[in-house]
Amino acid sequence: MQALDALTRDARALANGNVVLSAPETEVARQLQICNACRYCEGFCAMFPAMTRRLEFVKADIHYLANLCHNCGACLHACQYAPPHEFAVNVPQAMAQVRAQTYADYAWPPALGALYKRNGLTISLALAAGLSLFLLLALQINGTLLSNNLGGNFYNLFPHNLLVSLFAPCSCLQPWLSHWVCDDSGATSHQPPAVLH
Repeated sequence: MQALDALTRDARALANGNVVLSAPETEVARQLQICNACRYCEGFCAMFPAMTRRLEFVKADIHYLANLCHNCGACLHACQYAPPHEFAVNVPQAMAQVRAQTYADYAWPPALGALYKRNGLTISLALAAGLSLFLLLALQINGTLLSNNLGGNFYNLFPHNLLVSLFAPCSCLQPWLSHWVCDDSGATSHQPPAVLH
C-alpha cells in the first residue's frame, strides 16, 4: 500500500510540474542541507564551495554536486554528524549512489545505461571482446603471434599502424560524442546543462 501511495504522490507532483526526487536524491538533499548549515568541510573538495551557493537542492544541483564529489572520504572522517550520530551524514556514500544513477541515466546511447547496473559482467565481456579483436588484428597483420625475432621490440608484435587503427577512431569520436548532451526529457541538445551559474 505504501508503494501505491508513493506512486500517487509522485504522479500528483509531476502533474503540478514538480520534479520528483528519488530516494537517494532526497537523502543527498537532506545531507547537503545539514552540511550547508555546518560548513566545517568547506575546504575539503570542490563540492563544498559549490554547495554553499544553494539553499535548496533541486535535481540538477544534486546531480552536478554528486559528480563533483570524488569519493575521497575526507569529509566523512571529519564530520561531527557522521554515524553513529542521529543525523547519519555520510556524504561520500550518498553521492556515490546518486552518481551511479546519473551514469546510468545520462549514458549515450541511452540503451547502454542499463549496463551500469551490471558493470562487472559488462566490463568482463568488453575486455574479452576488445582483447580478442586486438589479437585477431595482430594475427592478420603479422601472420603469427609467436615469433622468434621480436628482439625485445614491442612494435614487432603489435605494429604501430595496428595501434593507430584501433585507437584513432576512439580518440576522434569521443569529443564529438561528448558534445551531445541529453536533457531530462531524453532530447539531445548542443547546450551543456545549466546547473550552477
